[in-house]
Amino acid sequence: MIDNLAKTYAPGTPNAVDAVAGVSMRMEDGERVAIVGPSGGGKTTLLMLIAGLLSPTEGTITLGGRDLSGVRPDKRNLAVVFQHDALYPHLSARKHLELSLRSSGVPRRSMPARISTVADRLGIVDCLGRSPGALSGGQRRRVALARAMVRPADLVLLDEPLSGVDDAMSEQIRGGLLEHWAQTPATVLIVTHNERTADQLAGRTLTMQGGKLG
Repeated sequence: MIDNLAKTYAPGTPNAVDAVAGVSMRMEDGERVAIVGPSGGGKTTLLMLIAGLLSPTEGTITLGGRDLSGVRPDKRNLAVVFQHDALYPHLSARKHLELSLRSSGVPRRSMPARISTVADRLGIVDCLGRSPGALSGGQRRRVALARAMVRPADLVLLDEPLSGVDDAMSEQIRGGLLEHWAQTPATVLIVTHNERTADQLAGRTLTMQGGKLG
């Protein structure tokens, strides 16, 4: 899936920084992999490269046998949740999920059932009619995750999915994600600084530091 992927800032200068340095990895369909490492170690940069939000200095990314070089982010069929939830302030939670489904080509007649199922698993049924400003931090996090989970995607990218919430909320989110994946298998790449999060959500864990996978 990833071959010799690198991202260097200010290449060829004394200030060059290798944010991602020659990373290679493979994932099987339906596999959940976590990458654990400290802040600044390259984890989020790696996700942004896979998502197409950054261009690599070198290396390739393939998904389902398709080379993603030059493919726009919205054409990669990925579901992405970064650490900051990035919800639209004027849209209700339901509208966020509907927008995600429309962008992935899901027929309108299938949307209510998909939304109901994911909302129930993540405990946000009562939040669907509310805008982000009327939600708590934990509720916003669950809406952002539901927006990713509700759509069919070739790969799900999660950046610190359990961060910024208390232990009780973290446990609720974890349970909802695991229930969803048990019923709707997905290929998932998680990055986190928290080994416990990795152990809870992934079947395989890698480490990353200084832009390199350990």
